[in-house]
Amino acid sequence: MRLLRDDSLDSGNARVGTRFWIYPQPPFIPGYEQPDRVWLSIQRDEIGDGPSDLSMYVADPLYQKQPYGFASLPPFGGARRAPIRPGPDRHFDNIDPTSRPFLAVHAYACVRFVLDIWQSYLGRRVRWFFGQTYPRLEIIPFVDWDNAQAGYGFLELGCSDIDGVIRPYALNFDTIAHEVGHLVMLSETGIPAATSADSDFFSFSEAFSDCVSLISFLHFDSAIDRLLRRTRGNLLLYNELNRFAETSPETQIRLATNFRRMSAVTREVHDRALPFVGAIFDTVVALYHRDLVAKGCADSRLLDLDLRKLASDEFDTFRQATADAFNTRPLYFKQALIAARDAVGTALAASLKALDPSRLRIDQAARAVIAAADGATADMLEENFAWREIIGTR
Repeated sequence: MRLLRDDSLDSGNARVGTRFWIYPQPPFIPGYEQPDRVWLSIQRDEIGDGPSDLSMYVADPLYQKQPYGFASLPPFGGARRAPIRPGPDRHFDNIDPTSRPFLAVHAYACVRFVLDIWQSYLGRRVRWFFGQTYPRLEIIPFVDWDNAQAGYGFLELGCSDIDGVIRPYALNFDTIAHEVGHLVMLSETGIPAATSADSDFFSFSEAFSDCVSLISFLHFDSAIDRLLRRTRGNLLLYNELNRFAETSPETQIRLATNFRRMSAVTREVHDRALPFVGAIFDTVVALYHRDLVAKGCADSRLLDLDLRKLASDEFDTFRQATADAFNTRPLYFKQALIAARDAVGTALAASLKALDPSRLRIDQAARAVIAAADGATADMLEENFAWREIIGTR
């Protein structure tokens, strides 16, 4: 792919920060074949080769590496590929997205992008929970392994193999954001001293990390625009917002749009996380609809109906009305989605400090999120957590 130079980026009015390319969704997803140029808040003189900075660095193994585990932890001591250097202007958007070195640059950029978002919601810098041992997070951009994981001092990314097609998770923003979610949560709540058999710590960790992925995706302007155009403003349609960690255009690991209640889930941690993720997604959509109704862009009945129980003809009626309004007032739809995103993201982030990781239950986490929210956001969260049977009804 040939990337055209934009001379205006080097003008005296250029924003402070460092430029990178990021794929908001994997490049095999239709509509996302080209990466977005993003500005990370970190300044150019704060990023070294690798890329690296004071809180993280990339270590790209030259040969096959075994995944980290209890018997092995950072730092990686084997032979490494040469660290990636920025262009003459000290930006990293000169790297060809189809090249092998781009895996290292993209992985770093995604981690930094997500960290910027959640530090903004928290209102403070995230201090790694492993900081007394390792001052910086080690990012391994490629391991020949069908998984990705974040742990004590590291984040490493494998790849999927679908019908013989290898797709590195280093190019999958959802996967990276999810793993950063685990790191953010542990850094805020701390590591549990012990967990009981009925603890929900690991289920909540999966749920929170999926929510980090969902909220972070909505920080790409181009992704919001594309999402709203594709759905004509109807977020209840099957779309890239409610899919996580796509491994192919037809395959995904988890769905945010689900109808799971706590009475129907198993003790498997990912399954038990689904009602919480569903409640968060429902709240983003509900706040979005509330704002649209207030601005005259949607039918007021949206606020009174349980959208999960809409008959097919009723759903089609709302869908057409939404599409008609979107055609004439698309900016209002974007503003409504951004406001919903930030209201829920802020509540999620603020809830973490109220959680005791050693005695964490999913209902306590839900109550903490509600307590951290304001007004209508708290009401919507409470309603959706109750419908999912995570908390009781009043």
